[in-house]
Amino acid sequence: MKNFVKNRIDTFISGLIIGAVEIIPGVSGGTMALILGIYEKLIVSISKIDLIFLKNLVTGKFKQALIYSDFDFLLTLVLGMSIAVFSLASLIDYLMEYHPFLLKGFFTGLLLCSLFFKPLKLESFNFKILVGSFFAVLIFSLVFSFPSHAVAKEINLIYVFFGGFIAVCAFILPGISGSFLLLLLGLYERLISSIIELDFVFLVTLFLGCLSGLLLFIRFLKKAYDKFRETLTGFFYFLVLLSIPLIWKDGIWSISYPDPSVGNFEPVAGLFVGSMLIFLLQNISFNARGT
Repeated sequence: MKNFVKNRIDTFISGLIIGAVEIIPGVSGGTMALILGIYEKLIVSISKIDLIFLKNLVTGKFKQALIYSDFDFLLTLVLGMSIAVFSLASLIDYLMEYHPFLLKGFFTGLLLCSLFFKPLKLESFNFKILVGSFFAVLIFSLVFSFPSHAVAKEINLIYVFFGGFIAVCAFILPGISGSFLLLLLGLYERLISSIIELDFVFLVTLFLGCLSGLLLFIRFLKKAYDKFRETLTGFFYFLVLLSIPLIWKDGIWSISYPDPSVGNFEPVAGLFVGSMLIFLLQNISFNARGT
């Protein structure tokens, strides 16, 4: 019982961290799930929301359905993510407006430092890793070539649904930010304002799009993870490495820099705190590590 409670607390904390991270364009919740050691467990659990899961629910076998999909893990994680999103949206919005380079430095330190620790750390470099890195560079080039401040000319609920469908595929891939894709689609600012103002029509529509995309894409990712694990390791490593410039992206193929009048204190301070956080996380035993 004691271990169960501890595992749920660890999962809840992981959800808080992933939810807080996913609000920031350019930073991937999938990356944090990988760093926290729950990525593979997350993929397996979501992939088990399938016909067997639904059959157990329909026939009244609720306990079997929950155990089969490890639903308490998913529910605890989503609860932590939701609380982080709704409670931190205003703070993140404020920091992005008035202290953007503090956040940029923080997440740069977070991502850079994570590359030197498992599960992202590369133990060797071979042909499979090289293939993974090639696809990472290809995807990065496509994403980076888009403007970072796109605005949708017309935002209707169908557009919102498919925006969520596309963005969640990025969320589940380490290195690619779902919120960054929402920014490209012109939906990010609307999302933040909807969270603050509790616009449930927009939020529910986006959620349904995300849920649909997640349940479809996760099956493809699970099969790829089973068959091409080493190639995906290289793919994820280089996606995370190459995603760092996305944090500093400003326009097409351009990088933002701090105002010379302000100096480099904020990005350096953020870099230090982000790096220290990774060292701290490496010394915390989260529930998914070895469970």
